[in-house]
Amino acid sequence: MKPTVLFLESVDPAAYTLLPSEDYGVILPGVESVDYGAVNAIVTRGKGEVDRPLIDRCPALRVIVRCGVGVNNIDVDYATTHGVQVLNVPGVNAATVAEHTLGLMLMLVRGMYRLVQEVKQGNWDYRTTYAGKELRDLRLGIVGRGDIGKRVGGAAGALHMEVSYARRHRGDTAEGHLPLVDLLAQSDVVSLHVPLTSETHNLIDADALARMQPGSYLINTARGEIVDAAALLDALERGQLAGYASDLLSGEGEVQRRLVAHPGVLITPHAASLTALTFRELSERGVRHVVEYLGGGAIGVKYRVNML
Repeated sequence: MKPTVLFLESVDPAAYTLLPSEDYGVILPGVESVDYGAVNAIVTRGKGEVDRPLIDRCPALRVIVRCGVGVNNIDVDYATTHGVQVLNVPGVNAATVAEHTLGLMLMLVRGMYRLVQEVKQGNWDYRTTYAGKELRDLRLGIVGRGDIGKRVGGAAGALHMEVSYARRHRGDTAEGHLPLVDLLAQSDVVSLHVPLTSETHNLIDADALARMQPGSYLINTARGEIVDAAALLDALERGQLAGYASDLLSGEGEVQRRLVAHPGVLITPHAASLTALTFRELSERGVRHVVEYLGGGAIGVKYRVNML
């Protein structure tokens, strides 16, 4: 019997060609009638919830693949207790997210977004009051030295920024690594590149924001919930922060509305990795994991979210 793969969201068309119809059954998103009992693999891009009810409906499920890095939409613990392997695709989006980070940094610190906005409104004279900063000689503090954080650090160094990284543990004495409290206090710009976990949820809270230099900038292309939205808004309105740029936003209702409207805030709609090249690479790598796992092939340890 052919293995069946359930897609919770669409992927790049090139990825579907890795599952020829003579070898695989494919259930595309939006299909009204799904035979969950036949499903051996689930593929998600991050929005489709792979929760307990869905896992329970798929008794033949062997593997869940996230075409990306974060697995917040997957109940990993429940999958593990039911012998279901969870795989992700780390590293593929590192280049594009790093580019997006540098783009947000340039727009925020140099005020480039405001420059474009004023010209579109016909205000060419805005240049007479423009006082943007350069990235050159500013100190960048990076929280999270994974694939993305290292790329951002390398690019920032090429722009002649002074780069430091948050120390991951007390025994980490590598050059350029500082305790988080010191990194926050010494940096002109802080950029977040850590996964969302119980330890990093609201990592940047009111206390952390108070430690940052007055007039400094915060960049977040990780997860919105790493920053306490209410504390962030307060820091911006008091002038503790000069600006905040993020590829996503936490907070709800009035707090979120005021953050989006704030002149010192730039928000993009979780689009840092949605370039055509990276979308194809994420899709193809994820589907290859399905093919390799169901075929009994070797899967690199770094792709395993849970170890069965």
